[in-house]
Amino acid sequence: MVASVFALTSSAQAASYYEADDYYSAGGVSPSEWQGAGAEALGLSGEVNHDQFRDLLDGKVAGEQLGTFRDGQLEHRPGWDVTLSAPKSVSIMAEVAGDRRLIAAHGQAVRTAMAHVEKHMAATRIRDGGTVAREATGNLVIASFQHGTSRAQDPQLHTHNVIMNATRDEDGAWRSLEPRAIYQLQKQIGAIYRQELALKVRELGYEIETGKDSLFEIKGVSAEVIGAFSTRSAEIEAALAERGTSRDAASAAEKQMAALDTREAKVAVDHVSLVSDWRETASQAGFGAAVRLAMVERAEAKAADPSHRADMATQATMADRAVAHAADKLGERQSVFSVAALQEEAGRIALGKVSYEQIGAMIDAETKRGELIDRTFQDRRGAEFAGFTTRQNVETEARMLRIEAEGRRALAPIASPLAAAKAIASATAQSERAGFGWNADQRQATEQLLTSRNRITALQGYAGTAKTTTVLATFAREAEARGASVIALAPTASAAMVLGEALDARSDTVARHLLSPERPDPTHPAAWIVDEASLMSARDTARLFDLAGKHDARIILVGDVKQLGSVEAGAAFAQLQGAGMETAKLAEIVRQTNDAARQAVLASIEGDAKKALATLDRGGGQIVESADRAERFTAIAERYAALDNTDRARTLVIEPSREGRDALTADIRAALTRSGALTGPAVTVESLANKGLTRAEARDPMSYDKGDVVRFTRDYADKGVTRGEAYRVESIDPAKAAITLKSEDGREVDWRLRQWGAGKVQTFAPQPMNLKTGDSIRFTLNDREAGRINGGRGEVIAVDERTRTATIQTARGTTETLNLDSARDRHIAHAYVDTAFAAQGRTADHVMIHADSKATNLVDQKSFYVGISRAKESATIFTNDRGKLVSAINERAGKVQTAIAQAVMPTPAADKAAGAGLG
Repeated sequence: MVASVFALTSSAQAASYYEADDYYSAGGVSPSEWQGAGAEALGLSGEVNHDQFRDLLDGKVAGEQLGTFRDGQLEHRPGWDVTLSAPKSVSIMAEVAGDRRLIAAHGQAVRTAMAHVEKHMAATRIRDGGTVAREATGNLVIASFQHGTSRAQDPQLHTHNVIMNATRDEDGAWRSLEPRAIYQLQKQIGAIYRQELALKVRELGYEIETGKDSLFEIKGVSAEVIGAFSTRSAEIEAALAERGTSRDAASAAEKQMAALDTREAKVAVDHVSLVSDWRETASQAGFGAAVRLAMVERAEAKAADPSHRADMATQATMADRAVAHAADKLGERQSVFSVAALQEEAGRIALGKVSYEQIGAMIDAETKRGELIDRTFQDRRGAEFAGFTTRQNVETEARMLRIEAEGRRALAPIASPLAAAKAIASATAQSERAGFGWNADQRQATEQLLTSRNRITALQGYAGTAKTTTVLATFAREAEARGASVIALAPTASAAMVLGEALDARSDTVARHLLSPERPDPTHPAAWIVDEASLMSARDTARLFDLAGKHDARIILVGDVKQLGSVEAGAAFAQLQGAGMETAKLAEIVRQTNDAARQAVLASIEGDAKKALATLDRGGGQIVESADRAERFTAIAERYAALDNTDRARTLVIEPSREGRDALTADIRAALTRSGALTGPAVTVESLANKGLTRAEARDPMSYDKGDVVRFTRDYADKGVTRGEAYRVESIDPAKAAITLKSEDGREVDWRLRQWGAGKVQTFAPQPMNLKTGDSIRFTLNDREAGRINGGRGEVIAVDERTRTATIQTARGTTETLNLDSARDRHIAHAYVDTAFAAQGRTADHVMIHADSKATNLVDQKSFYVGISRAKESATIFTNDRGKLVSAINERAGKVQTAIAQAVMPTPAADKAAGAGLG
């Protein structure tokens, strides 16, 4: 691992770090040193003194004793070890080839990374009455120990940075450290280290080969040589494989567990003998003494060349572009992002060319120019960090709020109060004859929407309040009866189709509507009903509002602020309500046929996870605990496979992460195969999964991989590119931002990302999957010509290995044959497990939910509410630990920040009584 974080359990354990590899001293580099403003405040500098180190680990700081006494025993965690490891090629060139300059470069990069930790992650907890708040402190006491070998006795330059469990608060008092940010931002720490090291390595005259996530190796050190010195990596890979995962797919916790399980005690070995052995191994791998020496000499000569230093200085001027690009990328996903995240992303873009300090200076410059605007960033737990929003995000939200406010009292109502009352009476009578009565919320909301004079109104309703079948159906019917054309919209094609069918109206996705809005009769008024409005970004909401003004259309936004929000920046639906948008509300839930299940949903809306789980215990479902994820997945798979076809169709399985979804799907399919539900031979296909690139990422050549498939959303006739056609990525030139594409008929296209197409493209990654007879699948791309929608479902009724085809029966009962070698037919996935986002909007009699308390970015109040509210009858939750799950949900509100923290907008009440209706 390039960066790892481990909690120290005892000061005696940590004392072993003091026994450093002494051979560094002979080279003029100290094997240990104190770092951090906290260390400076204590007068600690230079090499680490063993006794001082031990005292600090024991919590003895400046004459104070940190920790808590329980039953007469002192409880104090010694600290945390943040280990930063150099890329293997750097270790090889430093230890085997003998270029000691790289050891100093590693040390400088470590200091930069740990300064980043101190500035952005150092904090303590301050208790004020009954509340506990996180206070940033900006100071740490760090003892750093540099080593040159791995436990497998491979060359591995790395530094153990022991962060003491002590930091000074703003009053100067020493307190225990609050370490969660260090754990959560582990990958960021490693990225900052690698970015600074990459620059230092290039300054020393080496060229680098870059990879994903700021990974790099020195050019000229082959994969074979690296493999010969990667014993520990191979051991960890094998341990992960035994757990059914890999280094790419495993979580940070799983990687750490594999590292611990395979770790042997470090044995002292004579360094001279080690180096001799290493050089023999290198020579056997084709990296002999002459080759090694020549590489070092070329690098030294290049580093001394004034033209090289001039080139490096010229490349450093790209800091402005790197910061701007990073802000664009982060700003597309989040209205407010942390300063530390911006620093990391800019460093990734300018890897090996710009220093951490230069990026920081450019961030300051962009702040002064007003392109970046200071904000306080809140993480999933509500902890506060220094952050930014962008000028563009502020302008987008301001435009959205302004258009909504200007549209108040701008239109004639659909119906007069009397006509609305008659329509509601007729609709409720019809519903009662069918055995479903209306409640007061539904009647009031329908009247409010029919009589509103506002261009933009909203229907806020909890999951299962029958928004569509009562309020919206009546509104749509009355609007059309009075000459208005109704169009059903939603962020996803499946949700738009469901809404359109329910309202007997035309339907479309919001994205497609923005490109070419349907307007059946321009002379008639239009009403656009937008379902799942909480999933819309601020940008798309503002664009839709702009379009409504041009087409003189009214908009009804329908959704629930308590459910999951947009994957792009903003929380438009909630923000608009907070700014005074007229909103009809439905709070009475009617979906659940089981009262205990309904009460559990209501408790989840309140954010009371403990009450929700207790309610499920009383008959609304079940809580199944198991510490091991593999055991939980097996339990879900076996329970699902034991159902008959009818009950499986009535059951929804939810796992929050994509990686977990795929792993659980594999377990379910294995169980279904054992039960006989899946039969016959398996046909392997490379399905195409949308990479979900932001607009900024689409312009970055590092976002693409060889084998990816791209589809352009418009024609580029002069380039030989046809809209919707599939092109495979053949090669990538990051320096020129050039990608060679090949069409299915063999034509090559030279795609220059900085010149054309990057803003009008969808990118898909091939993923292996196999199909058997009986498999449930879903389509993952809209294809109007083929009659497919993203999210549409089907069952495999036959597969043919020889012709490589699969026959599908769709949910509508039609049959079609897929050519598994055609890109068009490879936009498919298994349909056994949904993420929480994919499940939002769906309903089932029974729901099985996997909820791991450690899934910090995926399990929160919103995802918990979405999950259990899908169920009509019962919800079964599989978790690692019930108590930890309750604590995790309670502290993670899932709140999304906006660029404009609090809208100061006029909020006139809708004057429903003024003006006659259309009818």
